[in-house]
Amino acid sequence: MTVRSKLLVSPDDEKQFGQEIGKFLSPLHNDEPDAELVIRGPIVDGRVEAYVVRPGLRLFTCDMKVRCNYEFTVEREYPGVALWLVLDGRCGAKFPHFRGHEDLLQLQPGQDVLGTIQSGRSTWMVRSDDSHRGVALQMDVDTVAQLVSDYCEASSGCLHPFIIEPDGSHKCIQRALPPELAVIAHQVLNCPVGGPAKHLFMESKVLEILALYLASLASSSLQGAALLNRREREHLEEARYILGMEYTDPPSLAALSRRVGLNVFKLKRGFKDLFQITVFGYVRRLRMEKALVMLQTSEMNVGEVAVAMGCSCFGHFSVAFRKRFGISPSDVKRARMGK
Repeated sequence: MTVRSKLLVSPDDEKQFGQEIGKFLSPLHNDEPDAELVIRGPIVDGRVEAYVVRPGLRLFTCDMKVRCNYEFTVEREYPGVALWLVLDGRCGAKFPHFRGHEDLLQLQPGQDVLGTIQSGRSTWMVRSDDSHRGVALQMDVDTVAQLVSDYCEASSGCLHPFIIEPDGSHKCIQRALPPELAVIAHQVLNCPVGGPAKHLFMESKVLEILALYLASLASSSLQGAALLNRREREHLEEARYILGMEYTDPPSLAALSRRVGLNVFKLKRGFKDLFQITVFGYVRRLRMEKALVMLQTSEMNVGEVAVAMGCSCFGHFSVAFRKRFGISPSDVKRARMGK
């Protein structure tokens, strides 16, 4: 039976919380029990969980409300690879480089990010967004090498750089989070079982995430995104952030292009190349994902959720929801009510 440890902290300032979260997110050993850090305080409110799914493969979950910016550091003895599925919240990280400079990583809502993690100390900066929600898989280098060897013939070219190379530089693939992976992330954060069965549930979801991620990586094309320069990427990231904040009443393509400083053609093409989804496809996906969370966690009925998502026609909302998740919004609501 898995032993589960639980810590309760009430940090009074950013520095204290940074120390607590940094210790918690430092590498787990294979013989460590599952762990949960519950935070109650003026800085942060929520929980972070950690699971050693199997040797070399770990799962972290985050579901927190963050009220101010803060930083924390994580110490790693060995390099590895992480896959982040980001539902809400924005943060950045600085990774050490043996040549003396630091590599930067930015995590944005609605992304999946595969990135290398170097040994040594990394510094994380968390934005004071209302909510930070997502899951992350951490893998040792040997585990990634085994995945490439056994399962990734079609996508091995994309994954080979993630078997840590001698130059020690940080590498990453950032994409729009596919809806099927977003659904699993929501399931992980709203696990329906407890006790020893919870670890088994988490293990099954980790394997499902890996299978779907590798399949989507093998079938996607990253060449278009690779042609974008840094400035274009920044404009497109800004566009996605605006849509993430205004998805219930999104700007037109013309208005969005003016706000981010790209013409409509570059906005449409660049957004699709970088995030593998169209601008308004991204808006529709955000609406459905937020609707799923509201149906699972709030007391609102289906019609009220549809209106909250900016959908004036209940029939269109129901069709779009079923197309995205394979189940009607009414069935989701009934399942929550236990009917």
